[in-house]
Amino acid sequence: MSKLNLKDIKQKLNTERELLIQKLNGNDLSIDDSETPDPVDLAVRNYSKNVMLAVSENESKQLTLIDDALRRIEDDEYGPCQNCEKDINPKRLNAIPWARYCLDCQELLEQGLLDEE
Repeated sequence: MSKLNLKDIKQKLNTERELLIQKLNGNDLSIDDSETPDPVDLAVRNYSKNVMLAVSENESKQLTLIDDALRRIEDDEYGPCQNCEKDINPKRLNAIPWARYCLDCQELLEQGLLDEE
């Protein structure tokens, strides 16, 4: 891709990857049951744990997308949409360097009209 600086993209991906790994390593999802909490405290703790699990799951998915983008750069497959194979807009890749689809195909994916690979 002529308008993309793959070195900069790779650096962005690696920086984001490190931040996600730090976040995931810092998430302590254990609950201290050493004292008997009242039902409201227990409900709040369980809710907080569920929120943390959801956030961790999203961060794990993003980490997978970043690793996939880094692999595509190494394999000289970075830039084309993984559905229609047209080049993804460089502005999109600069903003979301782990993007796998062009805007049109991403919209189809979000509408459930495209199967995620």
